[in-house]
Amino acid sequence: MNLSRTLNNARILGLLSVLTGLFIGAGYLIGGTSGMITGIVFAGIMNFGSYWFSHKIVLKMYNAGEISREDRPELYDAVENLAQNAGLPMPDLYISDMDVPNAFATGRNPEHGVVCVTQGLMRDLEQDEIEGVIAHELAHIKNRDTLINAVVATVAGAIAILAEMVFWGALFSGRDEEGEMLSALAFMILTPLIATLIRMTISRRIEFRADSDAVKIQGNREGLSDALRKISSANERKTKRHKSKVQEAGSNMFIYNPFSSEKITQLFSTHPSLEKRLENIEASEI
Repeated sequence: MNLSRTLNNARILGLLSVLTGLFIGAGYLIGGTSGMITGIVFAGIMNFGSYWFSHKIVLKMYNAGEISREDRPELYDAVENLAQNAGLPMPDLYISDMDVPNAFATGRNPEHGVVCVTQGLMRDLEQDEIEGVIAHELAHIKNRDTLINAVVATVAGAIAILAEMVFWGALFSGRDEEGEMLSALAFMILTPLIATLIRMTISRRIEFRADSDAVKIQGNREGLSDALRKISSANERKTKRHKSKVQEAGSNMFIYNPFSSEKITQLFSTHPSLEKRLENIEASEI
């Protein structure tokens, strides 16, 4: 394991620990252990369905159809070979009718992995670039990033629930103390904000890790680097023309998030900037 990947894994683990600590602190402030359990149960219910059925939800959202070796033999063979390089079972392969080049991976575990590419990706990218993208998505499957994102979303959601409980508890406590209300309001706003910042940072670190692992899976850096340049350029053009079908709510799943660069600051971005990703890929070991 190279130094860059080791450091990235350590950062992800550290951020998960901070997020967990924030959740524990919020839970104890509102109601001790029972407060924590309430928050995690509500958030868990909200996120369990999206995690367990994520592949069905997102594939339907982007009008993706399953393809076999007979449909696209070159693509199927490439995915099969890269999956073997990654030590993974062959994932289900789908193609979306989206005109913009992009791709995503989903599925609750490697045995139920799904890789979906878009029509735009197959049209605009060369074979080596397509394989770089697929290697990135297989890295997500291997690292169980769908599960990590579900856990992070659950904890962040629980923190938001607990923060609201603190506010409404102060509001209906019967005590007319302005300082207490202001503190509860600040807690309701700032605590979920901090949790969101941590969640976005974890998401960016996951993307860095998938890029580094993709280099090793494919065996070169140029395929993914060239693919990201083309995807970024094409998505920027499509977004400006309002033709991208990527939904902002699920944009973190894609290899490129068209909402990251212009619509929100980098702190709230699910993906690192293109420049930082290219630097990370260049520093990754083959």
